[in-house]
Amino acid sequence: MTVNSIETEILEVKDLNSNYKNIKKGAEYLKKGEVVAIPTETVYGLAADAFNESAIKKVFEVKGRPQDNPLLVHIYKLEQVYDICKDIPKEAERVFDAFWPGSVTLIFKKKDCILDTVTAGMNTVAVRFPKSEVARAVIKESGTLLVAPSANLSGKPSTTSVKHCINDLSGKIPCILDGGSCSIGLESTIIDMSTPDPVLLRPGAISVDEICDVIPNLIYKKDLLSVKESEIPKAPGMKYRHYAPDVPVTLVDGEYAKTSKWIEENANQDDAVICFEEFLNDFKNYKYTYSLGSFKTLNIAAQKIFDLLRECDKLDVSHIYIQAPTNSGLGNSIINRLEKASSGDIVILK
Repeated sequence: MTVNSIETEILEVKDLNSNYKNIKKGAEYLKKGEVVAIPTETVYGLAADAFNESAIKKVFEVKGRPQDNPLLVHIYKLEQVYDICKDIPKEAERVFDAFWPGSVTLIFKKKDCILDTVTAGMNTVAVRFPKSEVARAVIKESGTLLVAPSANLSGKPSTTSVKHCINDLSGKIPCILDGGSCSIGLESTIIDMSTPDPVLLRPGAISVDEICDVIPNLIYKKDLLSVKESEIPKAPGMKYRHYAPDVPVTLVDGEYAKTSKWIEENANQDDAVICFEEFLNDFKNYKYTYSLGSFKTLNIAAQKIFDLLRECDKLDVSHIYIQAPTNSGLGNSIINRLEKASSGDIVILK
């Protein structure tokens, strides 16, 4: 279905108190069955009433999202998870205490009130309780719960600023709430709590080690982070091409000095290079070089990576080369996104 061009209103919500009228205005759109881009601490979400079939279908239409790619349901207070989910195990309650509100999404068996359109027909639903006060205020003022997948066109890098949302969604939705840049910059961790032992389906800003401190029986295997073409994914990011610019991406993984040297030897000087600031000097003769910040502070890289992918996509370049972070902690989550952005074009240096 073609989404007709409409006027998009941009409303600032950077300050919860002084901008509250705009939060209410955004919520009014949601009450009318419209879709609205809202800021969260992770990335911007494309929000709609989680109990309105027509509104949910608009989310899929606007994004160009496959119907078998399930949506996350966002709540604004903990008690609401019990309204829409059943068979919630004790391990989940430990996660509630440690990480909610925050950037962890949990999957449970769903109650009948959750539409099959949300879950791609599965009997499970993914639930997120965002830390962002603005996001929670929008949910509360809407008078309902919200689905809110990332506010980007399907397959493209996620949106971490209002500029990104405008680029992808202006003319397609009636309202974008401008909350500034997202503080984390990566989508939430997703844990499946509907299985005998919890299974990590997508890494995020909260490290696997931190989660294992709370639920030691967590299962984390790389081959569980994706599904076959014939299967329905339990969580976003498991099946389809994600986070990818139009320009081809190569991810170079290994010791930092080795990866920098490999890129220098293999990239053309007219290609785009994204590397850590400690290695910028290696590419001083290159036309387009971008810094991820220091490899000692990967939270900066997480905040910047989607913005840099979008920036490079605007350039007249034939290739983007990216220096991978160390594959542990937050670096593991960044690599997860970049592996998908590169469509598996990864150079691993021993």
